[in-house]
Amino acid sequence: MAYELYEGEMAKIFDIMYQKFIDYDAEFNFYNELLKKYNCNSVLEIGSGTGNLANRFSLLSSINYQGMDYSLDMIKIAEEKSSNIKFIHGDMRNFKLEKKVDAIIMTGRTSSYIISNKDLYNTLDSISSNLNKKGFYIFDFIDASRYIPHILENKNIQHIANAEDTIYSRIGNWTPLEEDNFLLQWEADYYVTLNNKKKHLKKDISIVRVFTLDEIELFLKIKGFSIIEIIDKRTYAYDTFVIVATK
Repeated sequence: MAYELYEGEMAKIFDIMYQKFIDYDAEFNFYNELLKKYNCNSVLEIGSGTGNLANRFSLLSSINYQGMDYSLDMIKIAEEKSSNIKFIHGDMRNFKLEKKVDAIIMTGRTSSYIISNKDLYNTLDSISSNLNKKGFYIFDFIDASRYIPHILENKNIQHIANAEDTIYSRIGNWTPLEEDNFLLQWEADYYVTLNNKKKHLKKDISIVRVFTLDEIELFLKIKGFSIIEIIDKRTYAYDTFVIVATK
């Protein structure tokens, strides 16, 4: 599940670019309000990345927050932003917290990295075992029914981020794969432009998974979760549903 995009120098570039793509203030408000709605006092974020949500939870929320990520380089950046937050290096498929929490959230497109059904079952088992009784699993996923038609019609997706007189950009495209699940191959070239000189940084090739709502509902039911809320949520680049489920 490790991807080079989230390691070394690329982790820093990821942090710079995604702060330009994603409105983290809006993301924080959305998840913080959901957690308060369901009276959650403690939360683990799986895929906490470079700590942009963590920082806001640290400064703006009374909820006891901790983050977990697969990338040590991403965690290092997150710790520099929020030294008072606990970050765990862990794998969503197999982890054990010191103390169970009221809620586990998975934001961004973290669910897309759960490629196989076995990995998904293992992830749901780990999440269930680390939640308090009647705890909540809140996560988003890319909606295959809407997103696959979109990418078939829109090639060479470009994102640009300006930061301190430096321009970071990427040009990428999606290709549906002929696999058992709805898998997509993402190919993107990353560039940096400084003093009007454009330099190629890296080519990222990764495999991600998108889901239909029916699939998600069945997987959760098999693993003993009940869905209590489905929220249709638009993000900067793709259509998602946010699911609130409980054990």
